[in-house]
Amino acid sequence: MTTLNGVFDIAKTALLAHQKSLNVTSHNIANANTAGYTRQRVVLETMTPVNFGGQFFGTGVDVKSVERVYDSFQTIQLRDASSGLSRFETRGQHLSGLESILNDFDGAGLSSRLDAFFNTAADVAANPSSYGERAALLSNARVLADTFNHAASNFEQNLSGVNSEIVHKVDKINGLASRIADFNGQISAVELSGTSANDLRDQRDLLLEELAGFVDINVTENDIGQVDVYVGGSFLVAANKTASLTVLPDSRDTDTPRLMLNGGTINDRITGGSLKGDLEGIEYYKDARDRINLLSASLVKEVNLQHEQGWGLDGSTGEDFFTPLSVYSNADSANAGGATISGGAVTDLNALTLDDYEIRFSGPGAYSVVNTANDSVVTSGAYNSGGAITFDGLSVVITDSPKTPQAGDRFIVSSTRRAASEMGVALTDPKKVAASGTSTGLPGDNTNALAIADLREASAAGNTTFSQYYNSIVTDLGTAARDAKINYEAQSKFTQELRAAKEAVSGVSIEEEAINLVKLQRAYEAAAKVMSTVDQMMDTILRLR
Repeated sequence: MTTLNGVFDIAKTALLAHQKSLNVTSHNIANANTAGYTRQRVVLETMTPVNFGGQFFGTGVDVKSVERVYDSFQTIQLRDASSGLSRFETRGQHLSGLESILNDFDGAGLSSRLDAFFNTAADVAANPSSYGERAALLSNARVLADTFNHAASNFEQNLSGVNSEIVHKVDKINGLASRIADFNGQISAVELSGTSANDLRDQRDLLLEELAGFVDINVTENDIGQVDVYVGGSFLVAANKTASLTVLPDSRDTDTPRLMLNGGTINDRITGGSLKGDLEGIEYYKDARDRINLLSASLVKEVNLQHEQGWGLDGSTGEDFFTPLSVYSNADSANAGGATISGGAVTDLNALTLDDYEIRFSGPGAYSVVNTANDSVVTSGAYNSGGAITFDGLSVVITDSPKTPQAGDRFIVSSTRRAASEMGVALTDPKKVAASGTSTGLPGDNTNALAIADLREASAAGNTTFSQYYNSIVTDLGTAARDAKINYEAQSKFTQELRAAKEAVSGVSIEEEAINLVKLQRAYEAAAKVMSTVDQMMDTILRLR
């Protein structure tokens, strides 16, 4: 309309539109420091013009929408980068924990304890009739055993701590999933009514980034603004519904929990987030623990074998120096049968390989013993409930309880599983230290003490010397820790760059908003001036009447 009323209406639309724009600008300024807030802007559009006298005349301005200044690709990149950063940070923390367990810098680690043990064995060889050197050897042996015990205890405590942390994180993940599903419902309800749910979307994005810090996620959005969240290819959130991530024990690996989602195990499909770092940390702890156990078991085996061949000052022989190795045996919790395993014992120290074994049943009456180090069958036979099963210097007993073993049942047997935690010194009397190689050479014969001291350079654990094997553990750990630090620093820099790029697009600039305020103020004043002018013109027309 080209009437004064039409002009008045145009001015009114300008006032309303710029008033809404001022509201959005004020909202931006108010949330300049709000975490996860995305800058908003008003999209204005001209109202439908009218035809008057063959010409089209405008009818004013309207607010088409209030939209977020948002780049979805940047958001996805930042989310993925945050997931990787959290993974490397968590992995590095676990490796630092391992380094503290095996720290030799203060002279109190296994390397120095091994050196002290073999040094005092050499002292006994140099003076085999001396009570003092023998007592020092037993003292250093006890300190060495205590160091192994302490390391084993720390491994178990840290593994237990990681497992507890995983349970806590799974609870957090499920809580975040529930909140995201709630936001899905709110966002779709708001936007289906024709209103933008910008602030709700910001809050949901913040939750998605927090979730990605725990576990890597894939996110898709449907046409009504709801997102589906997938973890390891399985859905965690679908619209306003959620699936629960659960933690279950593993029947064959009691140290690593099974992460279950929608009935499937997703451990191997998790690639990022602190949860991945925890799973990697568990593997590092297990590897170091198993290698320390092998080192302990190998030391006990070799020293005991040599010590048994000598004679002590009191004429004793055949004595164990260290506490003999015990045998760990356990039935797989997934076994279908009801048989139990017990009676594990070392029957021949010379034949002991220090490898782990599984007794696998092909049926109720037949079994095979498999060396899991090389997956080779050691022996097989017919099952006899309560009968001893012997192989490679070991003996165990499997008994119906009351059911017989079923096809697929497995039983684990290991002579190293508890070696470090149970390591101790069997001798208490220094006179029983078997330094002599013969019963007639007492007290001055030192041949057996020399042989024990020479074990320092003998090929033992991992076909290397004891010190070399331990140093390989520390070196591998140091390399892994250095790599984790490099990865973390690189990922941290990358994440910071992505966050800065996102802030450059979506963040609030107080300076820009202040300039925008002035611009909107002038537009608002101009619209008000139009209304004032039209009002005066209408008064003029009324006075003419």
